Amino acid sequence: MPGVLGVIGIVGTGGHAKVVVDIFNRRGRGGFVFFDSNPPSIDRSYFHGPVHYDSPENLSSFIHLVEGWHVAIGDPAQRKNKLEQIMGMGAKLLSAIHDGSIIADDAIIGDGTAIMAGAVINPCTNIGRGCIINTAAGVDHDCQISDYVNIGPGCRLAGGVHIGKLTNLGLGAVVIPGIRIGRNCIIGAGAAVIFDIPDNSVAVGVPARIIKTKSNP
Repeated sequence: MPGVLGVIGIVGTGGHAKVVVDIFNRRGRGGFVFFDSNPPSIDRSYFHGPVHYDSPENLSSFIHLVEGWHVAIGDPAQRKNKLEQIMGMGAKLLSAIHDGSIIADDAIIGDGTAIMAGAVINPCTNIGRGCIINTAAGVDHDCQISDYVNIGPGCRLAGGVHIGKLTNLGLGAVVIPGIRIGRNCIIGAGAAVIFDIPDNSVAVGVPARIIKTKSNP
């Protein structure tokens, strides 16, 4: 029977996972089993519950025993890989949405996404699967945020912004209305994006300028 253990499966036990666990606890959904690539290194003063290596065998053996799953890994590519792995096993994905966030009634939030305290998501916005909308980030009306995107703490996205898959916006980055940022990009902390950014770009500064092109993930 699905969920027989009455706990949530959490993949990842770093700093981001601490925030995710806090969100579930605040919503009365505590009780966890953790999976990590290096279980002996985890912070046992914070993570309470069984810990297992995140091997395919271990994940598969628990896949239908827990209430649902959340992949709490900060790196977009690693998060994507692990999410797709457990989805292929039939995992039920849970989003972690802080009760101190503000989300428009018609906003669409993809499965397995984390929305932190103080985040604001305004009307007609679509947030993809497995995204992170971090602390006090603002995503305005009519934005399209693709799967596995990180919006860093304090970022400000004006209306009609489009962000491609696997893109990471650093702390406090701002994006003016109608801008398109491609997939697999990195936007540096504090950058001001006033021009479209193509796929696989690293852009920093005010205004943001491309300093490097990444390889495809």
